Amino acid sequence: MKKNNNHLPFDDNSDRHIQEPRYTSPTRTRDSRTRNQKKKAPWGLIGLSLLLIVAASFLIKSLSHPDPVESTKPQTSTSENTGSQTQSETTGSTTATTQPPPSPTPVLLSAEARAAAIDAAGQQVLDLIKQQPASRVGVYFLNLSGMESWSYEDDVPFVAASSIKIGFNTRLYTLIADGSISPDEVLTYDSRPYPTGDYEAGTGTIQSLPNGSTLTVRETSGLSIRISDNCGTNMVIRRLGGIDTINPWLNGISGTIDYRQKVTYTNYAGQQQSGRHRTCARDLGQMAVYLYEHWVEQPVVFDPLIDDLSHTEFDFGIQKGIPDQVQVAHKIGTNGIYSTENDVGIVFTEEPFVLCVMTEMADAVKAHQLQAEIASIFYNCTFGWPFE
Repeated sequence: MKKNNNHLPFDDNSDRHIQEPRYTSPTRTRDSRTRNQKKKAPWGLIGLSLLLIVAASFLIKSLSHPDPVESTKPQTSTSENTGSQTQSETTGSTTATTQPPPSPTPVLLSAEARAAAIDAAGQQVLDLIKQQPASRVGVYFLNLSGMESWSYEDDVPFVAASSIKIGFNTRLYTLIADGSISPDEVLTYDSRPYPTGDYEAGTGTIQSLPNGSTLTVRETSGLSIRISDNCGTNMVIRRLGGIDTINPWLNGISGTIDYRQKVTYTNYAGQQQSGRHRTCARDLGQMAVYLYEHWVEQPVVFDPLIDDLSHTEFDFGIQKGIPDQVQVAHKIGTNGIYSTENDVGIVFTEEPFVLCVMTEMADAVKAHQLQAEIASIFYNCTFGWPFE
């Protein structure tokens, strides 16, 4: 520790800084000592007096004005009077006042604690669903790190709507990954109605383009996801060989409900429904899991699709239940005729998770709120994992 010598307290060792009086050698003769004493005795007394005055002056000054730096230091058991260093000076360690104690080592959650937390979150979701009058809800949750899962009615059929587009475009990108399709390949818009051509009313901008307009595969897929362009989706389906070529691949990921087979069920209003193009929360959730796993393996290839899903113009649903700074790659699906509101997504938290919430209820706004609240419950449950 560097001391400020201009303000050091006067102590027992201060005489080290003053030149000691010169004494005659003990080897000199007695006559010489006598002669010198006669000459120097008066001056020696005067010098000693001056030294005492100076010392007293320093002592008074030191007591009145202690060292401003040293006075703020914590007291140590080792006295400055000994001339020895304090413990912190000797060892080079820092005192507790300048360095906080080390943080405790993070504790990993046990498998039992993680499972219990998911079960508790699931109970909150159940309580929330029970509060929804006249509704049907399907939920699928999977933590992509620990593989903890929770589900509710995840195998019952719902109208797929545009949420199925996550499956179509994931298939497209697997073919880009193996080199079968180039993202720069040019596709030509056929304005005839689907399935002969690509035209389909509803969301999107391609429907307003003239027949024969061209877009790259990358551009077409981007519109299919970002603005849920129906014509763009049909162009992707056509490039993949048609819906009946894609469907077996979808079933290979998860075929709880066959998208191309007619199913019969009772809707939220108690009415019997029958038709094709249905899916379930488990199937959509597994498509998102498949996409995530392939993105981890080949991020350069699948990054554009993840980016599109993270920047759709539809910011309701799951995304509303997650903090803004957390990335959510999701695909909504809505069908007013069947009162269907779906959302499936990947939430990129410390431990990413997949969530799919499919709903049938009269009020679309309440359906979106329910999706957001369910997402919030699972996010709050797993936030900060894998540590306590």
